[in-house]
Amino acid sequence: MQPRHKGNTKEPDIYGRVEERVQTFAMRWFLSLLLGLELFTGTRSEGRAKDLFLYGMFDQGNSPVTARKDPAYQGLLPACEMAIEQINNRSDILPGYNLKIPDDMIMGGRAVAVYHLIMKLFHEPTMIMILGPGGAVVDLIAETAPIFNLIQLTFSTYSPALSDRQTYPFLFKTIQTDNVHNPARIALLQHFGWDKVATIQDTDDRFTTIASNLNELLGEANITVQSSGGFGKDVTSQLSQLENLKAVDARIVIALMAPHQCRKLLCWAYNNGMYGSRYLWIFNGALRENWWKPRKSDTLDCTAEEIDQVMEYSISTEPSFFADEGEQGIAGYSSPNDYWEAHVDYARLKYGAPEAKSTVYVPLAFDAVYAAALALNASAAELPAGRGLEDWSYEDSSMRSVFFRNMEKTNFLGVSGPVRFDKTGDRLGRIIIKQIQDGKAVEVGKFHAYEKKIIWSDTTPPKWKGGQPPVDEVRKITREIRVSDGLLYTMVSLAGLGMIFCLLFLAFNFKFREKRVIKMSSPRLNNALILGCIFAYLAIILFGLTENVAESNQAFYMCKARVWIMVVGFTLAFGSMFSKTWRVYALFRHTKVEKKVIKDFHLFAMVGSFLLMDVVFLMLWEVLDPITMQREKFPEEEDPNRNDVLYLPELRRCTSDYLMYWLGIIYASKGILILFGIFLAWETRKVQIPELNDSKQIGLCVYNVMIMSAVGVPIINLLDSQQLDISFAVLSVCIIVCTSTTLALVFVPKIWQGLRHGFEIQRSGKFLTRKGSSGTVTNGCDDHISCKKEIILLKNQINVLNKEIMEIRKRKGSKGDRNGPSLSQAIVISADRLSVNGSTSTSNTKSTAGSTKSLPLKDMNNDIEMQVIKETSA
Repeated sequence: MQPRHKGNTKEPDIYGRVEERVQTFAMRWFLSLLLGLELFTGTRSEGRAKDLFLYGMFDQGNSPVTARKDPAYQGLLPACEMAIEQINNRSDILPGYNLKIPDDMIMGGRAVAVYHLIMKLFHEPTMIMILGPGGAVVDLIAETAPIFNLIQLTFSTYSPALSDRQTYPFLFKTIQTDNVHNPARIALLQHFGWDKVATIQDTDDRFTTIASNLNELLGEANITVQSSGGFGKDVTSQLSQLENLKAVDARIVIALMAPHQCRKLLCWAYNNGMYGSRYLWIFNGALRENWWKPRKSDTLDCTAEEIDQVMEYSISTEPSFFADEGEQGIAGYSSPNDYWEAHVDYARLKYGAPEAKSTVYVPLAFDAVYAAALALNASAAELPAGRGLEDWSYEDSSMRSVFFRNMEKTNFLGVSGPVRFDKTGDRLGRIIIKQIQDGKAVEVGKFHAYEKKIIWSDTTPPKWKGGQPPVDEVRKITREIRVSDGLLYTMVSLAGLGMIFCLLFLAFNFKFREKRVIKMSSPRLNNALILGCIFAYLAIILFGLTENVAESNQAFYMCKARVWIMVVGFTLAFGSMFSKTWRVYALFRHTKVEKKVIKDFHLFAMVGSFLLMDVVFLMLWEVLDPITMQREKFPEEEDPNRNDVLYLPELRRCTSDYLMYWLGIIYASKGILILFGIFLAWETRKVQIPELNDSKQIGLCVYNVMIMSAVGVPIINLLDSQQLDISFAVLSVCIIVCTSTTLALVFVPKIWQGLRHGFEIQRSGKFLTRKGSSGTVTNGCDDHISCKKEIILLKNQINVLNKEIMEIRKRKGSKGDRNGPSLSQAIVISADRLSVNGSTSTSNTKSTAGSTKSLPLKDMNNDIEMQVIKETSA
């Protein structure tokens, strides 16, 4: 075996443990042998008494003299004796018995403690239970006591290793061990909704045991452990573990380590910015006040003020050593001060101990005596008839089982609070939750282990930077990009209002369809125009609801519907206008005498051809590259009010693989249609005749559509997809302006004329020539029959005049007068007054020089017939 030596390696500790275990097992074997010999030879006294002895072991001090002067000793022993005196004076606890405590001072190491135990057990009186010891001795005594069937109560050690029932089967603790803090930590995490946490612990056995138990409880509570590592003495390993905390972006960190290690951790956290409103550090509390303050022995590269910044609002857990104010326990004290005053008086009178208040373990020792007495009192009632507690012996395992069972059932309110034990013998008391506020550790709550709940303080509740507790991670919240409610409601309302006006215009158009004002503007095409406008308004509603609808399948169908409705609506509305403009253009574009008839079905055929092309195109799109609903994700965005929330913008998009190509075809085809309409509007800009009374307004509509399309389409395509509000607003405004302007220009003049003059066409007294020259109307016909007659009469006169002209030409030609005046002057006989019913009147207006045209028109079942008479020079 290698010699043990000092240093940072773990080898000395390993050898020391092995050596210690060998000595322990050897000692236990030797004790068993001695016990067997004693029982066999009967050297022990057979005397029995009503006195019950609790063996008190106090491991402070180096000699009997100094031990009795030690402040800790002076506190613990008087506490136990004061409890015994109270119990002996009570009639409800152990009647007929007297508890006694022959105290023992341990003056040495672990082996000395075992020696004192053996000496005491092999001499009278017989001990019924063991009180203490604490520190580094309790584990060895707890391993030895089971040999003698002795139950042991300790009150001054936190080691979680003592919770191992296989190694320490009869050990109970009236102090909360470190493992009892773990349920408090779990309850704290659950209260604030933290389901992700990181742990870092000292490599000492005590802290690794705590961490192991904590990780197990975290798993049972479905709390994810982001990182768990040891914080040893090696600087390289320390930095590795700390960098791991930073790498996993741990926000809630539980640190289980000694105070000097905690200070190193706090300094590192400051240098790496892991403090403030985003982070929370949870420590295992220390009994010393201001334990986080740097010491002279610390080698830290940060100041005390910087460590205070990290500690601010951090949380620690500490055991509770006293009952709450106002709680009256089994001993009759109603407040911690009442107990302390009685204890100090007792210690001063009996031992002259002015510093009896120096140790926090005093109330725990007091309650340990009461726990033993109550367990014995309950056991006395369960013993068989004829047997009493005074019959106890070290070999009596059956009576020990009764003691053990009743100790597990212990439940009373002591001076240190509720006293209960779990299956491992740990005290189920209260854990104080403290928070650093303004540089001081204040109690913000208590965890009641038995009820497994936290009672928060009303006077000093938890505080947080920023007014709210940190979160366990940066919460990534998916935020759907939608049209804002105000904008959506506004545009949908305007679209709905537009649809109402469409229905009103439709009713107007239907009611007055036989009136001249309406009839000559092709009411059936006007109906198609209105239907297209309704589709355009409906498209606005669908565009807004597609992004805002909750159900994805509804949005999927809306994607398809809005494309069809928009395309078909545009073709119906503006295709109808363009076809009417084309008819005007066709009537006035001829330069020779001919008869032209353009009926409404011709125009409907034109609109139908446009619709057929749209339907074929949309069906090809649906078959070859169907539109689908997809979610487009955008870069993360921080909440301006909270640094711990990241939003993941997500946009529902109606798209397909080759969307831009399909849209390009739509824009191109509709652009050509608009250009065609612009051409027609320009060519017919001078046509001003009552029978075609909306030709000019249609031209204005075409220009309006062209301008809004030229402005709106580029803006919508250049905007970022996240700028949904702007895109929707531009699209809606363009559609509403174009559609509403078209309806207003087409129908408002008709309504206005009908309200002012009736729905019959009013004569302007002028007729239009090709170049815009006009003649004055002098007479008119009052009824349809007279107009017909006048037309026939005028035609006959025209024929007579034409014959005369031909004869004059022949005579001039036979005389050979080539130098005479040219007979190229045109004689134009035109109807002075025109009406949709073919009425006309005579006129003596002479033709102007040069080639001129007159345009006599007549209505034949709402179809317009044009005849052009042209006279050219010879």
